[in-house]
Amino acid sequence: MAVTSYEEITAQVLDRAVEQMAVAARTCFHFGKNLTRIITVGDEELNEMGDYCWSLADMSPLAARDGRMVREIIKEGCRTMILGERRKSVLGWDCGACGFRTCKEPNAAETQETLIGRGPCCHFKLLNMNLAAHAAAATAHRLGLHCRVFTTLGMSALSLEIIKDVDISVAVVISAAGENPFFDRHKYWTDEHWEETFQKEFPTYVRGFIGAFE
Repeated sequence: MAVTSYEEITAQVLDRAVEQMAVAARTCFHFGKNLTRIITVGDEELNEMGDYCWSLADMSPLAARDGRMVREIIKEGCRTMILGERRKSVLGWDCGACGFRTCKEPNAAETQETLIGRGPCCHFKLLNMNLAAHAAAATAHRLGLHCRVFTTLGMSALSLEIIKDVDISVAVVISAAGENPFFDRHKYWTDEHWEETFQKEFPTYVRGFIGAFE
């Protein structure tokens, strides 16, 4: 009988898994018309996204940490899905969640370019994108894979124009490594450095987290 290595098995499993994730992301509940854009990318694009995050080290140590992690998970074998949405409302519900009284106002407002996306953005567009991302992540979990949804890698895909025709984006990465590679906040940092970094990144809602505004 033929002998198949674990690496060969997982490569096939990951390929099939990301296809099933894309279907789950597409068929999950959406508010209004389903317009979420879904793509998958290879290791070359993921490496570019990681390098971009790493380049933000002075602005965002958290983004740099995720960029460093990319180099490790590529060695183990992984797959990456990117999801995005346009910012403007197509619902006309005038819910006010975006901070404007009517849907026409944010749609007509000057676009604000930030590191993590372009706004102002319809509240339900954000919900739809994240519903799709978490449907994909849930599918990966059911298949026994390690998985994480990344804002940092999503914004890098947006900035590098790996995903096009969207204003906001997230990434979903899966792995079949022997240990979960995604939740390792202390892997590269001491407890003291992590505490210092946390205080630096979360002092406000303006320049905190991943440096949304200069």
